[in-house]
Amino acid sequence: MTNIILCGGSGTRLWPISRTLMPKQFVKLFNNKSLFQLTVERNSSSCKKQFVVSNSEQYFLALDQLQELNKTTDKYLLEPVGRNTAPAIALACMTLSPDEIVLVTPSDHLIKNEEAYANVVQRAKELAADGFLVTFGIAPNFAETGFGYIESKGEDVVSFKEKPDYETAMSYLSAGNYYWNSGMFCFKAGVFLDELQQYSPDIYDACMVALKNADTNGMTRIKHDDMLAIPEDSIDYAVMENSSRVKVVKSE
Repeated sequence: MTNIILCGGSGTRLWPISRTLMPKQFVKLFNNKSLFQLTVERNSSSCKKQFVVSNSEQYFLALDQLQELNKTTDKYLLEPVGRNTAPAIALACMTLSPDEIVLVTPSDHLIKNEEAYANVVQRAKELAADGFLVTFGIAPNFAETGFGYIESKGEDVVSFKEKPDYETAMSYLSAGNYYWNSGMFCFKAGVFLDELQQYSPDIYDACMVALKNADTNGMTRIKHDDMLAIPEDSIDYAVMENSSRVKVVKSE
């Protein structure tokens, strides 16, 4: 399994600690380690490889911080401009074997209960091996209005919900089958690309062109104009909300 680590954000909500050239995921906030480094360490037990998706400025930060952990990877995808998560994940998956299972994670999560985390990742891997697109739903403990929600029936996803108002969030909390959308995913690269081609063919086609024209000398570097030509969309809108192959693993 490969851990696709999404690193491109600037972390503007944590300004001035987080800045464009030193965003929060690379700031050493916890025991002299960054959230990026903690992400790598946390997922190394289940993932043999790291695949870093970043911009050019943050590439060197990721490289240096991996070396500090005595880890190396030859898998880097550099985006000249961000086009949201669907293109970033698609471009990474297009460079992998269709049967490779990927664990897609942000680089800025803090997860303290790593045993519980390992258990839900293992369950997600099992579902991904069976051809499902897996998302992780976090059990809500208060009526948060800043997150999207996943409505579930067991491990089946019923629907994705936008960020609610307070009254709606309270009703989700009372219902007991709504979960915060964590922004983490697990699936076979080929399954995701098949669903992307079906539901967002414009993104799929533009990513194929961008990858064909990319500089692949040592890493995958997408050209500026090709990146701009890719429609901007999230994985949720582009694929997850449309696909019938989606499962949710309930998480703490």
